[in-house]
Amino acid sequence: MFVEYGALSTKMYELTKPVGHSMDGDLEYYFKQLKNTKGKILEAGVGTGRMLIPFIQKGLQIEGVDLSEEMLEQCRINLKKAGVTGKIYQGDLTELQLESNYEAIIMPTGSFCLLPRAKVNEILQSFYKHLEKGGRVIIDLELPSWFIEKEVIVNEYPIDDEVGILFTSTAQSMDWQKQKTSYIHRYDLVRKGYVEQTEVSNFVLYWYGIDEFISLLKANGFSSVTHEVGYGENAAASLITFTAVK
Repeated sequence: MFVEYGALSTKMYELTKPVGHSMDGDLEYYFKQLKNTKGKILEAGVGTGRMLIPFIQKGLQIEGVDLSEEMLEQCRINLKKAGVTGKIYQGDLTELQLESNYEAIIMPTGSFCLLPRAKVNEILQSFYKHLEKGGRVIIDLELPSWFIEKEVIVNEYPIDDEVGILFTSTAQSMDWQKQKTSYIHRYDLVRKGYVEQTEVSNFVLYWYGIDEFISLLKANGFSSVTHEVGYGENAAASLITFTAVK
């Protein structure tokens, strides 16, 4: 019934979060954390290359993996536009099977919250398996402090003078026991006032308490676990970054 990260959501992501666009300072923060990394880095949930491409341009050995083939195709286009080469893979983070090991695995901007809570141990074990000894995982999590049940938000994103995307986000429910929020996201491709294409997704975000996630990391073999709120710049932010070592 639903499609996740299809053609229209990828197009809107490209319009709103182009390559090199920093979201609340995430590009600057992650580059600071990674700039002295000598080995390979993996960005889990690479998307269209927003972070991957500028990091390749800065000389980091970074690769990417994503479940969405539509996102990866746009990433390939963006790599070509930028005149750089980089390895990207299609893969499910709940059962990741890559040939390389990495000095760091990153998952910025709350993308981890899109992954099913029921698979969290498998995901963290997969990250652990793909790290070099002494390697780090850096993960952003988002707390749903902004969620308002049944709230409807409509935005328009022009592509040119005749075509644009009309985006409607409807907040469905907050499930406190399962620690998840759910939305219906609708993307309408509109040309001269007529809808040409529609895409609808069931957008689910899971959240974790700080102590809970620290315990999960430790239970899956990680040590030296630390966390930082708002990239160290905004103590009131809903985004929390966890760093842990294999």
